[in-house]
Amino acid sequence: MKLDIGKHKVSVIEKGVYYFAPASYPGLSDLELKNLLAFISYEKTHGRQTEVVCENDEILKKLDNALKNPDALNATPLPKKIGGCNVCLHQGCLTEFVYHATDIQSTIEILSSGRLLSAARVSGKTGAELAHEKQDSLWNDPADFFEYIMFCWGNCVVGEYVVMSERNDRFIPGIRFYFRYNDLLRHPGHAFDGYHCIKVKNEILLSDYLHSCVVPECYKSELKRIAPPDLSAKLRYISWKGIDPVEWTKCVYDYVVGLAL
Repeated sequence: MKLDIGKHKVSVIEKGVYYFAPASYPGLSDLELKNLLAFISYEKTHGRQTEVVCENDEILKKLDNALKNPDALNATPLPKKIGGCNVCLHQGCLTEFVYHATDIQSTIEILSSGRLLSAARVSGKTGAELAHEKQDSLWNDPADFFEYIMFCWGNCVVGEYVVMSERNDRFIPGIRFYFRYNDLLRHPGHAFDGYHCIKVKNEILLSDYLHSCVVPECYKSELKRIAPPDLSAKLRYISWKGIDPVEWTKCVYDYVVGLAL
């Protein structure tokens, strides 16, 4: 995998290259540096070497020093919250809640089973098989990504774009499964890859971890019929018509935060 650090529009993995865009390039925050270390470590764990490319020598020096002395960086406290995010793929916002977005068909299967599953578990295929099938897709993820359930920060819009890319139509919001970030840290399968804020391998039992599930009102009658009693109370239905993905994201996250007050 190649790690290309530069003044890119967004941070994204495409065809074996992680285009990493620091928010204040050529500046590099401690959080961004930790993400870079997590990415390199994750790649090593999965048997891949990371080729680092960057035109800025100071960034390369800072990364090299952090690789040689990661404990010093880990001792640096991070801010409790970072300001709002629109299309940020590299660090999002440090929020209390994270979410996984999906469509109505997948939601019906998730609620019926009571489990959130990785793409590999859902399909019964290996990560390598799914990666081959998706090799020409917009996201073009590595094989091991399909073995995990991926999450976005709670007020990041990227989850909507993922759902929209799979559907290829006008904007109809995805359904969002919200979890407390600290609760997922208790899951034995959680991992950090320097790209997603957190991800969990194989499956999550909703009864143990789900905080709330936010659903566009247009799906209300359909889900009310099939949701099991222990999960139906966590389904929240919100009107969405007339707003765009960014406005929807803010509306939903404010609502979820309000539930926790």
